[in-house]
Amino acid sequence: MAGRADKVAAAIKAGGATAKQAAAKVHDIATDPVVQEKARKLAENGAKAYRAATSPEAKKAYRQVAAFLKKTRRK
Repeated sequence: MAGRADKVAAAIKAGGATAKQAAAKVHDIATDPVVQEKARKLAENGAKAYRAATSPEAKKAYRQVAAFLKKTRRK
């Protein structure tokens, strides 16, 4: 039983060290200015796409296409 407890304790310690290394890598990547600029551009593009998809014109076009499909399926 003592051997198992030692193995479990060692696994927990190793897991903690691995998690710490992973967190350090994530922190390094997140603080990189190039990565921050890419993320900013992606967020801006996402906001533009969301605005385009939820605009009144897009909703009107969606309704028109839905009505057309509904009519063509009936025939």
